[in-house]
Amino acid sequence: MASNMVSSVFISKTQFKNLQPPTTVNDSSLSITTSNFSQVMAAYGAVVSLKNTIQFIVESPRLLVIPTGHILRPAYEAVCDLQTVLEKLEKTGYSKIRTKVNALDDRIKEAVWEFEDLLESHLYHQILPQVETDHLSFYGDLQSPRKSAEMTKMEEEDDNEDDQEEEFKEEEYKEDKELYSELLYMREMIHQILPGLRPKDRLTFFVDLHSLQQSIDEFVVRVTAMAVEYDMELLNMPEEEGEPISSRIDFGGIGSYMVGLSEEFEQVRDCLLAEKEENCFAITGMAGVGKTTLAKKIFDEPLIQGHFELRAWVKVGRKCAPSDVLRGVLAQVDPNTQDQMLTQGDDDDDLKLVGVLEDILKDKKCLIVLDDVWEWDTRHLIDNLPQEDVRILLTSRFRIEESPNQVVVRLLNEEESKKLLCEKVFGEEDFPPHLKKLGEKIAKKCEGLPLMIVTVAELLSEVDKTRELEYWTEVAEKQHNSVFVDAYNQISKVFFPSYDYLPQFFKMIFLYMGSFPPYCDIEIGDLIRRLRAEGFLESIGEGTLEDSIVKCFKILCHWHNLILYEGKIKSWFSKGEFRVHSCWQYVCKKEASKIKFLHVLQSCDDVMKGQRRLCAHHNTLFAFKQVYDSIKSSCASTARSLLCLGPYHQYPVPIHDMDFKLLRVLDAHEVRFYRIPLDIMKLVSLNYLALTCNGEIPVSISNLFHLQSLTIHPHINIKKRGAPLYMPMVIWDMPELQHISIFGRDLPTPKSDAALEKLFSLFGVSAKSCIRKNLKKIPNLRMLEIMMELKPYDDDDDINPLSGLEYISKELHKLQLLSYKVMNPDMRYQSIVPLSMFPSSLEFLTLSGLGCPWKHMNDIGSLLPNLKNLELNHYAFCGPEWNIESGCFLTLNTLVIEDTDLMQLRPQHGSLPKLELLSIRHCYKLQQVDWTCDPSMVTKPTIELVECSPSVVAFSEKLRPHFKVRCHSSF
Repeated sequence: MASNMVSSVFISKTQFKNLQPPTTVNDSSLSITTSNFSQVMAAYGAVVSLKNTIQFIVESPRLLVIPTGHILRPAYEAVCDLQTVLEKLEKTGYSKIRTKVNALDDRIKEAVWEFEDLLESHLYHQILPQVETDHLSFYGDLQSPRKSAEMTKMEEEDDNEDDQEEEFKEEEYKEDKELYSELLYMREMIHQILPGLRPKDRLTFFVDLHSLQQSIDEFVVRVTAMAVEYDMELLNMPEEEGEPISSRIDFGGIGSYMVGLSEEFEQVRDCLLAEKEENCFAITGMAGVGKTTLAKKIFDEPLIQGHFELRAWVKVGRKCAPSDVLRGVLAQVDPNTQDQMLTQGDDDDDLKLVGVLEDILKDKKCLIVLDDVWEWDTRHLIDNLPQEDVRILLTSRFRIEESPNQVVVRLLNEEESKKLLCEKVFGEEDFPPHLKKLGEKIAKKCEGLPLMIVTVAELLSEVDKTRELEYWTEVAEKQHNSVFVDAYNQISKVFFPSYDYLPQFFKMIFLYMGSFPPYCDIEIGDLIRRLRAEGFLESIGEGTLEDSIVKCFKILCHWHNLILYEGKIKSWFSKGEFRVHSCWQYVCKKEASKIKFLHVLQSCDDVMKGQRRLCAHHNTLFAFKQVYDSIKSSCASTARSLLCLGPYHQYPVPIHDMDFKLLRVLDAHEVRFYRIPLDIMKLVSLNYLALTCNGEIPVSISNLFHLQSLTIHPHINIKKRGAPLYMPMVIWDMPELQHISIFGRDLPTPKSDAALEKLFSLFGVSAKSCIRKNLKKIPNLRMLEIMMELKPYDDDDDINPLSGLEYISKELHKLQLLSYKVMNPDMRYQSIVPLSMFPSSLEFLTLSGLGCPWKHMNDIGSLLPNLKNLELNHYAFCGPEWNIESGCFLTLNTLVIEDTDLMQLRPQHGSLPKLELLSIRHCYKLQQVDWTCDPSMVTKPTIELVECSPSVVAFSEKLRPHFKVRCHSSF
């Protein structure tokens, strides 16, 4: 529904280049050892999480803390100071040995987790009795109105004197003497406070932190000492030993054979041969993608050899002094100094070496290749060389900011992948007939990474020919097979340093992304909501948390080449992908489990002791007694997340019976429930809840006072006769809510002054949720999805399905994304939406099934000066012709039209000046796109015609001189 629109808000911020990769791999990073693989990140993530936990306890409007929240201030300040010290690691460089720092990092993680468990468990045990009874009943005179779980109309009056009364049973808590004593003390304290409480304060929970004072003091002393120790370890980190010069300049074993990448090869070659001022060119990309192979092919190219009298190749790596680079170059360009350069010590004068090199290169053209550059710290030396005669070609797994000319090596496409696998296994361009389909599947599972393909090919080549078919079948069909596991483990040695030296904030995000199933795209908006709920997010500089995480995604993609992130998501020809490569997913999954950050269940026999988060790619695993008994005994009491990320499972699994206490994230959207388990309503620490269920939402949802994101979708959309389905009134008493997705339900009309001022997105509601009184309660809403269904019965309520929409622009001044969809539209009727429903702040608009005349779209467009993306689907507008008037859609850059009876589209001069993409799909009557080039156009637009009539495809040939035209047809 809304997921694509939500994703586009973030994905549209970036652009990608599609570049051809080589087909053989000889990345110099293969030489990196694994002896210093670290577990750095765990402590940092723990500290950020604890900071957010303390901050919430102190600031929550639904917690009454005794004494005040100031009791936690020393702990908060201590973890802030600790975080500052941990961040110093980023400044230590790539060549430091982190063994001792890593060991200390693990101790810090355990200390912080221990205190956070103590703090949150304390809250849980104090709040739970209040959840299980009316909490004012417990702390008052032992009697008060009891909220029934079946009660669905708490929206009547705050003070209902006639409700059934029930005593709090003290004996249920006497078994735990310590807890019982604490609760009695709290009740005595509350007696002094009760007279001053207002009626609406009945949803406040009372928490006494007196008993934690000693634990807080001890924690502060402990982490303060650890911060000092960590600071000292950073100062004393030893340096790795660099490679000898002889091995840095030994490139004889690097192959240069490639398949494809001809255009990029020519681009780099021609740039090096051209007489330009820029003397540096960079080849960048993910580890294992074949950057070194491309550089070697260019290095060996006859035109290059003929043009450059001198050539030098130096492998740089993580540890390489500028003097080593210069000595490596000198050893190759001047045979007379080779022995001297290979044996000279580290005390060389860099400027003296530059002077020697400058004399040798005088009036001679020279190409210098710097392979596997991690830090571009030799630039100031290279700048002293003759700019007109020296060309620098470098490879790096990072983007090189100082290089204006660079190419990002892409992954192989499916045909190239198959060809490479064939050649490596059989020495031919195609598979034997009996292995053809299996080979294609295996190649596809490698996801275009040359290093993975070559490694898998080597393992396949070792199989006994007598069981070749059986073996290839297992590799192709089974997800966890020995060949891929062995290949993943081998290339992890190449991949891991890219992760190991990430900034610590990025490590949390990247590891978390590794929890998702391989080969699957990730919905960006949902990922951001999960990360926020986990307590990982902090603002970086100015801007919102969302701005910070989008910035993080950009950096991981464009600078570190770790995320597959393709922009232009609205293009039909675009993959619109956002995910990590399956090789990286394996690395993340393995590392996350090792540091107990997150564990992905693979079988019933998995060891889960102490794991902080649990995830399954096969949701049925949670249904087996062996698994949930193991979870109960090993990690349920401290686990923070349960993620059911496998394919949709239409039968319930007992995830609510595992004795979880401190869960923050429960994602069971892909698991069906017959009714919402009331045990879930006792998970008072929940920040994120996603379920699939046709049952009603219980009033006890208000117990989840932390809740930020609520998604409840129906298993089957059943339109009931009679009264519409509303959420319980207590939804308005959950001020932390930022996201609600409740297809088939609506917001009730509030009866108090409560509001959801933090609500950012609201999806799946009908126009009944958009009455003015509701909209006034959600003033900061940014995203709204309205889904209307035609009434199946004549005796349904006679409320106009469009009523209330006119107040959207009057009340939602910050709305950026609006989607209005009529489900299963009847084209005999028109739904003329009021113009006043479109606030001028809109940037993204989707309309579907309205049946309006096209002129109405022009009227809408004239009201939206900030509109960037417009989607018109399923007869949103009807009629044979749309004349887009001059001056309309002045900021629009993407227009998608799908499934209409449109015959002619005619944008007039002065309209659509900034349009980059016009995508027309399944418009079978379309004859012409009568659009001429306009001087006002900022860019050359792309026109997509997907499954449209042959006549308009033929007509589009006339557009090609002025527009980029792409067509697709299944016939």
